[in-house]
Amino acid sequence: MTSTQTRRFVIVFVALMLGLSVLATVLITRGWGDDELQEQVGEIERDRREAMPRLDDG
Repeated sequence: MTSTQTRRFVIVFVALMLGLSVLATVLITRGWGDDELQEQVGEIERDRREAMPRLDDG
């Protein structure tokens, strides 16, 4: 790749990473504000904890 192509690739790659970071931030903050979603996540976590083997089960 020429230096111009490399520079263009790096710029596009960095812009893509920044865009994905912004998207993830928006989706996460919306999820925090969604009570129904938080309830579903809590249920999933409880189910996984209950399904995990206990150390004292022997």
